Amino acid sequence: MRVLTALAVLFPLFLRAQSTTAGYLAPAAINVAPGQIITLFVHVPNKPASGNRVTATPPLPNTLGGFSIVLRQTFSSDPIPVPIQTVSDAGTCSVVSPAVCDNFSMVTVQIPFALIPNVPRTTLPANFARLEISYNSAAVSPLFLNPVPDAIHAATSCDANDIQPGICAPYVRHADGTLVDLTHPARSGEPLTIELVGMGAVSTSVTTGAATPNAAPAVDGVLVSFDPRVNASPSQPEPSLSAVPDSARLRPGAVGIYDVTFTAPPLPAGTPPCSTVVNSNLTVNIGRTSSWDGVPICVVPPAGVRTPLLVGNDRY
Repeated sequence: MRVLTALAVLFPLFLRAQSTTAGYLAPAAINVAPGQIITLFVHVPNKPASGNRVTATPPLPNTLGGFSIVLRQTFSSDPIPVPIQTVSDAGTCSVVSPAVCDNFSMVTVQIPFALIPNVPRTTLPANFARLEISYNSAAVSPLFLNPVPDAIHAATSCDANDIQPGICAPYVRHADGTLVDLTHPARSGEPLTIELVGMGAVSTSVTTGAATPNAAPAVDGVLVSFDPRVNASPSQPEPSLSAVPDSARLRPGAVGIYDVTFTAPPLPAGTPPCSTVVNSNLTVNIGRTSSWDGVPICVVPPAGVRTPLLVGNDRY
């Protein structure tokens, strides 16, 4: 995810509440958007790792695996319960002898839609917020938040609440639901769907923690741009070079998952196909009010382009 302030630790959307940090800048509040799915990395002193993953189904509970969380913000005097989706434990050890090991819990939550974002270029007073985290009714370190309209993250198979074996792959799907990858590239003119989180408020009200209804609310103000360079990194969509996607909305039956559907564009003549050398030949960038992210994908190029082969350090 690319946001105005980079988020911490794992795949920029996922955060760890901790009391010790380092660097050359003081720790900053974490950018979060209304309705965002995030995973908190919570250290609870003397809590043993259970090794079990607890997963709830919607409507999500406000207490799970011993954890409960509330949102406090300056624009509201009452604490707001935060729905919890999953809780699991993990451990980490240093490689320095003697080894020092520590356990932490991964707590995946949905930020309430009642979070009031700070909108750029306005004169309104700032809204400050924090998550107050408790384990078995005992308070642990709070997490300070910077409410923003959106904090877009394109979901991948390496996200903390959905770790899958293999390389990190973005969730970009064909119309039949299969993933777009090296062996199943997209075709120009084909509708594709990107799975995202953190896109913020939608056109109609949605209950936090509940499954999105079949009449899924739309997301306005979304832009999509295409970069047909080989192995290109994501970049912020330029309004003059971007378009409105075919659709952008919450996913029916899911909690906090957004789908953006677009039509794969034709690639320029001479664009090579994906191979062991070419990991992607089209990067799709998605942006809204205050953030953006992008995913590299494979698209079938115009006919007559030879696949490059790699032998040692030479290309043939």
